Amino acid sequence: MKRTAAALIGAALTFAGVAAAAADAPAPAGAARPRIGLALSGGGARGIAHVGVLKVLDELRIPISCVTGTSMGAIVGATFAAGTPPARLQELVLEANWSEIFRDQPPRAEISIRRKGEDFKTLFAPEFGVQDGGLALPKGLIAGVSIEAFFRVLTQPAAGITDFHKLPIPFVAMATDIENGASIVLDHGSLAQAIRASMSVPGAIAPVEIDGRLLVDGGIANNLPIDEARKLCADVIIAINISTPPLERKDITSALSVTLQLINFLGKHTVERQLASLGPDDVLIAPDLGTISAASFTRSVAAIRIGEEATRQLAPKLARYSLPEAEYAALRDRQVAKSAELGTVAEIRFEGLERTNPEVLRGLVHSQPGEPLTEEKVSADLRRIFGRGDFEGVSYRIIGDTGPRAMVISPREKSWGPAFLRFGLGLQSDFQGDNSFNLLVQYRKTWINHLGGELLVEGQVGQDTHLYGEFYQPLHEPGVWFMTPYAAVGRTTRGVYAGDDRVADYLVGSTRAGVDLGATLGTMGAARVGLQWTRVDARVDTGSPVLPSVREDTAGVRAALVLDQLDQPWFSREGYGAYSTLYAATKGLGSAVDYQVFAAEGRVVHSWGPHTVSLTASGGTDFGSDMPAYESFTLGGPLRLSAFRVNQFAGREYAFARAMYYQRIFALPELLGSGVFAGASAEVGTMRDRFDGLPSAGTLFSGSVFLGASTFAGPAYFGAGIGNSGTFSLYLLLGAP
Repeated sequence: MKRTAAALIGAALTFAGVAAAAADAPAPAGAARPRIGLALSGGGARGIAHVGVLKVLDELRIPISCVTGTSMGAIVGATFAAGTPPARLQELVLEANWSEIFRDQPPRAEISIRRKGEDFKTLFAPEFGVQDGGLALPKGLIAGVSIEAFFRVLTQPAAGITDFHKLPIPFVAMATDIENGASIVLDHGSLAQAIRASMSVPGAIAPVEIDGRLLVDGGIANNLPIDEARKLCADVIIAINISTPPLERKDITSALSVTLQLINFLGKHTVERQLASLGPDDVLIAPDLGTISAASFTRSVAAIRIGEEATRQLAPKLARYSLPEAEYAALRDRQVAKSAELGTVAEIRFEGLERTNPEVLRGLVHSQPGEPLTEEKVSADLRRIFGRGDFEGVSYRIIGDTGPRAMVISPREKSWGPAFLRFGLGLQSDFQGDNSFNLLVQYRKTWINHLGGELLVEGQVGQDTHLYGEFYQPLHEPGVWFMTPYAAVGRTTRGVYAGDDRVADYLVGSTRAGVDLGATLGTMGAARVGLQWTRVDARVDTGSPVLPSVREDTAGVRAALVLDQLDQPWFSREGYGAYSTLYAATKGLGSAVDYQVFAAEGRVVHSWGPHTVSLTASGGTDFGSDMPAYESFTLGGPLRLSAFRVNQFAGREYAFARAMYYQRIFALPELLGSGVFAGASAEVGTMRDRFDGLPSAGTLFSGSVFLGASTFAGPAYFGAGIGNSGTFSLYLLLGAP
């Protein structure tokens, strides 16, 4: 009986298999073939599985007549529709540095030298706008400039096509109008900007304004656009659903995760409605991505493999739509596009600017009318414009298909500007009673006049308490030459040491004013020279009167040169930087005494794989001119002879060198910083002509080991140092050392 039942079941399965094969067989020659529309869902990094699906569809010779997509589905779909073969699409995805793509900052070498200088202050990352007596925030944590630049590379084969129906494969992307929640079909304009809008997660990535609408992630209103694929072309739908499952409670740990959860719920509802519309001829591919999350870009290889496997399992059902090899090859030959050339333009102009003078920006654009444009060169132009710090985004388009062509650059001025407020905090401790802090508030008002005049006011309390203000005034539209009047009042406290013992606190109060004339050296650096007048009131506050009490004026000529080509201000991977100042006090300008002070520092950084070495050398001298004690050079403290007390050595001439090694041991979430590092340093220094009257300590050696972090609040270090004669210290540092 059991054998008979097994035989009957086997016969039934065999009949079912034959019937299915007959149903799935390719259409007879000459029969009208259905137009197949591809609908790709959103889901963040999970959507990279779409690439694996496309690869297998290509192997099975399934002809695609049109594509619709949402979020990551729009990114993959647009790249495919623009004429990129699946194999090349896989290469682009796997080569992408996703952490850099989702980091707003352009390469630091292309940032304004003025903005680079703020990296070395203890400023936090968030920037607030000051408007109508209150504070305003950006519409997203990430502006999306780097994202859009990457999308332009992906869609390069279709450069210049503004009607998405005219792409090698017709395409539309889905977005959501954040004002009313409506589902928006994007079928024209900039393809890169359209897919940038389709994946703009509210709160995380800034919305995109297109045709007067403020658009965000399309997954909110239509996460699997089957209906739009039918409207676009489709008789048959192949739908790929990789929607992200809801987060578990343990994973809901931030405001961003709450937002993502809400998008998941809204997307789930729209997907269920779309799936209900599938008919018997349609094919649903739903890769089981398991623990791959929307943020798992490091698991791209696995996502692609899972997409391939899920599609191969449906090969019998897909086979009915397969084309003969020659016919499919002819179709793909029409659909695959070579990289399009941008060509030349007769004009480069700006649009959308209200407070910014376009002629000031023109000097940042290296592309020239009449010269061949390249995506790499144009992207660098846009990054330099964004690097000024005045814009929340910048894009471009080329117009004039039937007449003279023009490149139109569209910077989007910060909606929370032009006045900004930032805060900062620096902390330092040597665990021996020397603890200090500085709390900083910075106000910056930009575009005060048509040349880009800028007012900067900073107030700081703590170890170094001061109020500082300057007015930065470019002298012409290219912005090379500038003038900066400034004034400051403040007081700083420095410990005075006898050996390893702190014996006094030296307070230096000053009121300073000056004016500089300078020139920017592109984004590489700046040079300036000017006159400075200072009223100094220095005295020993507590302890032994080792240093003199002074109340006098100093006035003279000050010159400074800054070069900064480091890729990061702290824990750099590559680059170099240099800083030097020369101050010549002269009685002819009202100084109590004549003296000169020169100081310089240089750094070079290089990496081999995960390993980084940073070499720093600095020094200073008064040329034997007997400079006052309040101008003294200091050594000692974290990473400046780490084994010794902070500013333990003070004098009129010093030299210092440091070799540092570090390696990132793990990355931090984007909101917190870039990573945690383990490292060590070897330091050597000497201080001559000491103000405490003690003889030179000779050559001082120190080494340290540390854990460091590059955080949203600046660098952080916790380390231990050991030096001459077994001198030992622990240190904790947050903020610029």
